[in-house]
Amino acid sequence: MVKQKLQLMAMVLCSAAICLSGCVATKDRAVGQIDHPAATIASAITNHFPTSLYHLSEGDSLEVMYLTRPKETSAPYKLQVKDAIDIEFTYHPEMNRTVRVRPDGRISIPRKKDVSVAGMTPDQVSAMLKQMYSDLLKDPEITVTVREFGAKLDELQKALATAPYGQARLVTIRPDGRISVPLIADVQAAGRTVPQLTEALNKEYQHLISDMNISVLLRDVVGNLVFVDGQVEKPGVFTMKGPTTVQQAIAMANGTKPTAEPRSVLVLNKNAKGNIIPKTVDLTRITGGTDYVLSKNDLVYVPRSLISRADIWVDQNVKQLLLFNGWSLGLGTQAGRQGTR
Repeated sequence: MVKQKLQLMAMVLCSAAICLSGCVATKDRAVGQIDHPAATIASAITNHFPTSLYHLSEGDSLEVMYLTRPKETSAPYKLQVKDAIDIEFTYHPEMNRTVRVRPDGRISIPRKKDVSVAGMTPDQVSAMLKQMYSDLLKDPEITVTVREFGAKLDELQKALATAPYGQARLVTIRPDGRISVPLIADVQAAGRTVPQLTEALNKEYQHLISDMNISVLLRDVVGNLVFVDGQVEKPGVFTMKGPTTVQQAIAMANGTKPTAEPRSVLVLNKNAKGNIIPKTVDLTRITGGTDYVLSKNDLVYVPRSLISRADIWVDQNVKQLLLFNGWSLGLGTQAGRQGTR
């Protein structure tokens, strides 16, 4: 009976040895790389990331600051909506008017139809009126003077005066990816960097207020999440405060466990069409300049090492089989040693 048990134990140990030898990966084993749209971006980025590379996302908070810088310009002033102008008829003072440019850019003048003046200089408006009134007046002399201007700036300052941040407005990127700021239409913010959004806002405001300069500060990042799971010390969901690599995401999860396989880290990314694109990353070969840069909602999964899986198989199969037959083994670091019970 004892002889039969010894033969059975020898057969099981031989099988376990074969499994272990077949399961252990060689140190120089290459890890397959799957092409990914962000691979070209990762190769150009160092491990020191400027915040200008961060792409804004839904839920992020921004502080939009408004700075007025009046400056002298060589170009003649062009009329804007809500500007007030004086129209004076030199020889016909009864026709004099003070009118305000309406939201449609037009003004009302006596005995004639409304005319559009927004975007024109006072001299251009004067020349236009002289031509229009030439059929009613002989050699009309008409002078156009700007009485009130900068109405858009005054309106903006009043709007900001009621805001808790003074000459700034705190905004949050909505689920549709846009933000709302005074006087202009909603602006797309999600997907843009802070410098790109700043440029877009300044371009919009330049059409209304040439002396306005916009600055954008990133106050809080809540929209960019990354999921880290598998053989890490602290699996969970983490917020990316800026461009984040695979190594940095794993560091946020307190690093890998001893049972992890660092050469086959899996990254799952969902493209614009909703398709999942997998990529494997070898942490033992990666450098600061080639570390893969994650996108929002990426999943980083650190698998269990093959040796660790083999240990589990031995523990769950070989050890239980030997115990069932009346033998006990000290497995793990003592694998191969036996004792009788």
